[in-house]
Amino acid sequence: MEARASSHRLRTAVVAAACSALLAGGGAAPAIASAVESQAAPTAVVTFTDVAKKEFITIHVNAKTVKHGGTVTLSGKVFHIRDGSRLTVEHKKGNHWTTLKHTTVKHGKYSVNVKLTKKGTEHLRVSHGKTHSHVVTVRVR
Repeated sequence: MEARASSHRLRTAVVAAACSALLAGGGAAPAIASAVESQAAPTAVVTFTDVAKKEFITIHVNAKTVKHGGTVTLSGKVFHIRDGSRLTVEHKKGNHWTTLKHTTVKHGKYSVNVKLTKKGTEHLRVSHGKTHSHVVTVRVR
C-alpha cells in the first residue's frame, strides 16, 4: 500500500512540475528533463521523424533470347508508386535511354509486351520519373 501511495505522489509531482514549467513559458523540454531527473529508474526518450518512402521498381523478362521481330513481356512490381501511374519502358541507344512504350500501374504491378525489331543485344528498363528498375538484357537473333 505504501509503495502505491509513493508512486502516486511521484506521478503527481512530475505532472505538477511539467504543468508549472509549461505555464512559466519554459516549454516542454525543461519540464520533461526535470521529470526524468527526479525518477530513480532510467528512461529513454523516443523521437519520431518522417521517413521518406522510396519508390522502387522490380523487373522480370519472360525470355532472354528472341527472334528478330519477336515480343518479350516485361513485368514486375512497384513500391510506393500509386495505381494508375504511368511507367516508361526504355532501351539503351548509344549512351542514352530512349522511350519504347508506356504502361500503367495496376494493383502495384505492371506488365507490358515489347516488340524487338533490331538485331543484336537490347538493354531494357522500366522507369517512373527519376526512379528506374535494374537493366535486363535480351538478345535478338
